[in-house]
Amino acid sequence: MNAPDEIHNWNDISDQGWSGILLGNGASIAIWDNFGYASIFERARQGIENPLSPQDIELFEQFQTRNFEVTLSSLTTSLRVNRALGLQDAEVLARYQSIRRALVQAVRSVHIPWVAFDEDRRHLVRNALLDYDYVYSTNYDLLVYWAIMARPRGEGFKDYFWTEEFNIGDTEITDKVTKVLYLHGGIHLYRTSSGTTLKRRANPNENLLDLFGVPYRGDATPLFISEGDSEQKLASIYGSDYLSFAYSKFTAHEGPLVVFGHSLSEASDKHLVDVIDRWRSRDIAISVHNYNNERDFVRRVATLRRSFPSARLQFFRADTHPLGNGLLRVAPQQG
Repeated sequence: MNAPDEIHNWNDISDQGWSGILLGNGASIAIWDNFGYASIFERARQGIENPLSPQDIELFEQFQTRNFEVTLSSLTTSLRVNRALGLQDAEVLARYQSIRRALVQAVRSVHIPWVAFDEDRRHLVRNALLDYDYVYSTNYDLLVYWAIMARPRGEGFKDYFWTEEFNIGDTEITDKVTKVLYLHGGIHLYRTSSGTTLKRRANPNENLLDLFGVPYRGDATPLFISEGDSEQKLASIYGSDYLSFAYSKFTAHEGPLVVFGHSLSEASDKHLVDVIDRWRSRDIAISVHNYNNERDFVRRVATLRRSFPSARLQFFRADTHPLGNGLLRVAPQQG
């Protein structure tokens, strides 16, 4: 296999009726290098003003997770039980506040500032996404949301939130728009202790990144899967009405799919790999970043062909796709 003969420019294959796009962390890294930080949990352990304490870390160990959403939700349940039974909850509350503070600082330390993701960049991203019927994002960050909202009320897009609350009984879309689904949640999404999924909106004085970590609707906790292997991610998905709905929509996707900036790792993304494999004879176009390294490229192609033996795979240079446009990249000093 010869790498240059195997890989396309996006323009060579862009007219093949791609109906959906699956976005991974590479799509965010193409804009802001700090999104390349491997683990929010590890960031929260060190390198921020108020890192996780040993007691906080022990809780993650006891819950057998690195997912903040799972840990915070479990602590919220503990607080409600303690208060219902008239038990002291000072230590549980202290751990909840400490873990939440570390999460907020970790996310803000790696997230691109609102002012750096300027209007021109937001419009470039939203125009690229409008080419698809469905956008499936596994990223926790706000880039897709900010891009969508570059036009009033997110014109041209719908995300299944008609109000602040997600209603799983009201998800029909009949008009011609691009549907957006956050497969692993996002830092603008929250879950209440009753199980309701909420989408937080910015106010005139603060953007959503500024609001992240500010208490919301009492005990609502951020809903995004930040860590974990595929099995842990799937458990979190099935524990949420919104995430399970988004996952079911991805499972039922019809038509050819573009995969941009996603590793499709068997370890961390097997729940997605299995879905795509079950589609069988389907056209899948996958972006390649490190295309100049023929050995890495050949190895990646071989892995993906083993994962999707029945799919018709094509590979394209990430930097030739609109989402890989060099104009989107923000210089580090802007952050």
